[in-house]
Amino acid sequence: MSRTGRPMSPIPDPNSPKGRLAGQFRAGRGRRGLTQEQMAAKVGTSIGTVQRAESGRVLPTLPMALAIATVCHLDEEHIESLWRKASRRGRKPHLTRARPLRQITDAAELGVALVRVWELNGCPSAREMERRVRERGEFGFLSHSAAWRIRERDQSVTSEKQLFAYLTACEVSEKSFLLWSLTWHRVCRVESSSEDTGDNRRRKLLHAAAAERHLKDLGLIPQERFPGSRVPWTVRCRRRKCRQISRIRYADVIRHGQGCLVCAASSAAPGSAPDTGRPLHQPGTTDP
Repeated sequence: MSRTGRPMSPIPDPNSPKGRLAGQFRAGRGRRGLTQEQMAAKVGTSIGTVQRAESGRVLPTLPMALAIATVCHLDEEHIESLWRKASRRGRKPHLTRARPLRQITDAAELGVALVRVWELNGCPSAREMERRVRERGEFGFLSHSAAWRIRERDQSVTSEKQLFAYLTACEVSEKSFLLWSLTWHRVCRVESSSEDTGDNRRRKLLHAAAAERHLKDLGLIPQERFPGSRVPWTVRCRRRKCRQISRIRYADVIRHGQGCLVCAASSAAPGSAPDTGRPLHQPGTTDP
């Protein structure tokens, strides 16, 4: 319902990103049972701003779109994805400049190239990226949090399998996977030779091996290379009745001495298990 109680004007192009965004705002406000005046008050803006956002003719700012999404209990990642598509429509998209793969020699340059392929794919949301990898099922699992960290350059790719999963999430042709793989291995060699030499390298290898043995003793199987004590690590429970894949931090495992979070939660009272990770999905029940 609008301020006057009259029916709202139809959205000019309901199938466009801007029209779909306006439709989400209208539907979300309707589910909450709010008038445009009430919506404006909750968001902290004018009723005219809400009306323009719901009109499908004017694109609100991203902070305003996310504020409306929060009040309407909408998926903020989906709203951001629609907003980015709407903001690029009708103009040449701005793409991050990245070096050709054959010239990349360090993790920072590789991270920029991975941001560019995400942009070329239309900037899909992290949850959409996770869904694409899960549906393909060829390269393991890519959590939406890992996809977000990689595209925001907060995390480097930790394995070749994760690299292929990310490229799959960005709908990159498999014909180019070999070149990406060669680039990733070259970056690993350069980083290894420049940072992990002598005693320092041996200490890191011993620490990683000890961490993997520790997890196995606790009934967890690492699904990727050891990323460090404070970086989320993908593991799978060895118990046949569980088999859950989780993301843990090894520092939390050391602190709490905890194995599988799902098993601990099922055998303890609600809220008593320490927060060492979170389940991601339920794979099959066959042994590795």
